[in-house]
Amino acid sequence: MNRPVIYTDFDGVLNAFPDDKIQRRGGVGHTGWLKPDDPWAILYSEDRAFPLTGNLVVNVPVGHFRIHWSRELANAIHALAVDGIAEVNWLTTWQPYCDRILDPALGWDYTLEHTIQWYDPITREGRLTGKFEQIGSRVRFESQQDNPSPLIWLDDEECHDTARARLKELSTAASVLMIRPDEHIGVSRRQWKLIQDFIAHPGAYPPVTLDEEPTSRSHSGHLGL
Repeated sequence: MNRPVIYTDFDGVLNAFPDDKIQRRGGVGHTGWLKPDDPWAILYSEDRAFPLTGNLVVNVPVGHFRIHWSRELANAIHALAVDGIAEVNWLTTWQPYCDRILDPALGWDYTLEHTIQWYDPITREGRLTGKFEQIGSRVRFESQQDNPSPLIWLDDEECHDTARARLKELSTAASVLMIRPDEHIGVSRRQWKLIQDFIAHPGAYPPVTLDEEPTSRSHSGHLGL
């Protein structure tokens, strides 16, 4: 098979939204003030979550936003593109600002990571359906190739069982891995290990796999863009 293709959201995936009290007291790994069986202690354990070592306020035409991310995780994803192991694509509402804002903030080379144009930033047309349509279109494209690429989709809102069922109906030619993180911590260490295993052995996976962090939940939107 060709190298895997990654589509990643930003908010809730790389840009995490930790609880304010946790953030004020040191963030991931600084939970000694909690009882060991406290859900927060478990969620924000360094064994489970990447410490959010990146902290920056970014200015875009629509406002000012503070972003928190793990440099370890961001560097690991970027390395996949640098080393030619995977194709990495942004699939995020930050679409107009990926090259100029997100890539420099994360230390990514915008010539290696690509931004998918999936909605109209002026009219906002496509915001509700555009992400799935992009993934579905790529699945159909790969189904026509002699050497199809496996797909990895990271999104804390749109990677869910209904989307999994719809992708499965497309009769994928190569495996698809859907990752739904918990927005409070972003992609977990366990999920990152799963992504790495999928990249190494995509043929060992069923046509469509959905992995949801056990604490992830449905929500109406983010505090981000």
